Amino acid sequence: MDDQEEYLIAYANLKSNLIVNQKNFLNPFQLKKFFYNINRGFPICLPDKIKYFDYTSARYFKIDKKIFGKKIFQTSNTDYIGIKKFFRYGDRFAFNVNLKKRYLNKFRQYQSNIFYLRKKIGKLSKNKKICAMQIRNVPHFGHEAVFRHILSQFDCLYLNPIYGIKKKNDFSNKFISKALNFVKKKFNNIEFDPIWTNFHYAGPREAIHHLLMRQQLGFKFFYVGRDHAGAENLYSDEAAIKLVKKNSSKFKIKSFISKGGFYCLKCKKYMIKGECEHKNLKNISGTEFRKFIFKKKIYKHADIKMQKILIKNSL
Repeated sequence: MDDQEEYLIAYANLKSNLIVNQKNFLNPFQLKKFFYNINRGFPICLPDKIKYFDYTSARYFKIDKKIFGKKIFQTSNTDYIGIKKFFRYGDRFAFNVNLKKRYLNKFRQYQSNIFYLRKKIGKLSKNKKICAMQIRNVPHFGHEAVFRHILSQFDCLYLNPIYGIKKKNDFSNKFISKALNFVKKKFNNIEFDPIWTNFHYAGPREAIHHLLMRQQLGFKFFYVGRDHAGAENLYSDEAAIKLVKKNSSKFKIKSFISKGGFYCLKCKKYMIKGECEHKNLKNISGTEFRKFIFKKKIYKHADIKMQKILIKNSL
């Protein structure tokens, strides 16, 4: 996948009605509405000179990086990964463009992913209470504690990793697929299907964005947990949880919230925060786990059998 394919994926999302409040790449007047309303999710904009699009009838505008960073990412640090990713093709953006015909088949492939998910979710929802969960890492025992917690209150947990352009050192799509297929066999009542969309590292705002996407797919519940869609320690662990809780009445879809899975040093068990009264809770680090896997070492806070499969088939 080439780097510019992000915008083809985004266009397929827009034209499949996956993105609430957006039908096409934004113009400057539409973009301003996102500055003042975090509940609109993440703004989808198109840089100039992306090879998949015909710019013959395009109109252009510039976005101020500092203003955009403060309004959308809640930071003035323009070196933050989410801001750098958004502006990696410059500050000139376009609207009123058309997809080049030679990319129509590829566009339809990405659309078909959305249509498939809607159909499958619609069938499952007829006789099951389902909760969707966004996951971007190979699961460790902290995740598994969250899975058990969700399954204690729902008939089915639907894992929905994002397969799009991600930052360097994130797990590859194939790696995540292998891990989640293992988890699916380990647990009863877990479904797993990727969603082809893009990751923006926008923390609390992106938690809203992800929630609204699951609403558009037909889910009635979406899990929001600790440090949702953040990077580089920009957002507090509970920032997304607090924002979603505060605005929950404004969405059709309901949020299911917990503060994540931990290891209790006294109980010697992996559990959800609040499941026991102890304060000696060890956070299980996804970043630390990634480092172990990439070095082909076993991490003690994750399933050993799964890790051996991943290391053997290291990608």
